[in-house]
Amino acid sequence: MTKLLPRFSLGVIGLVVLAVGVIKVVGVTGTASAIALLSAGVLLLISPFVIDRIERFSVTTQGVEFRLTQEISDLGAEKTAMILERTDLARYADSYTLIHDELSDEKHKAAKVYLLDLLVERSASIARRQKFDATEVRNLFRAGTPMMRVLTLGLMEGDPSLADGPTILSAIIDFRTKNEQYHGLQLAPLCWRMLTGSERRAIHHAVADDTDIPPDSDRRLLANKVLSLPLSEPR
Repeated sequence: MTKLLPRFSLGVIGLVVLAVGVIKVVGVTGTASAIALLSAGVLLLISPFVIDRIERFSVTTQGVEFRLTQEISDLGAEKTAMILERTDLARYADSYTLIHDELSDEKHKAAKVYLLDLLVERSASIARRQKFDATEVRNLFRAGTPMMRVLTLGLMEGDPSLADGPTILSAIIDFRTKNEQYHGLQLAPLCWRMLTGSERRAIHHAVADDTDIPPDSDRRLLANKVLSLPLSEPR
């Protein structure tokens, strides 16, 4: 039975990825990332070598536990972990982690980026409906893995009251991945009105001094938007 559950979980993940890829391909938004999703879905669905390496799903008398929920609880964010248990965010996150770990080939990069964007969108959606503890979320960002940092930024995009100036600044200048910096830049305008003048100036200077953001990238578009925001606090 313990062998069947990971196999079933992998099959479900592959089917979901494959289904999303098909929808993107046949729809008007069909792109190279959609083709990559198709490849990723098929690979997960038919690659038996992956099955015996799934260790993040554990079976208890209560059912399936996900590693993300346990990691969050271990970091002291028990309220956040409880919310994840009532939603499917843990399932989304662990599915992404599995895909990221197993599809290491560069040709699957577009699929992984797209799936992480879906995870962030899901995080934001849940934060609009559920009340998270701001201190827990900020601590998770500081102490969490690269994926968890991006996930918490998604929560903050859904509920800007969870964010603060130091978190936004860290995501922009001390990011673990480019995706994290992207979401830090995206979060800044959402929270701008609640930031102090000194926090605004620190973020503005950090963005202005970053010469590594490609001029033709989505991050540059967001950076330009941040640079256009007022530095003085509203009266």
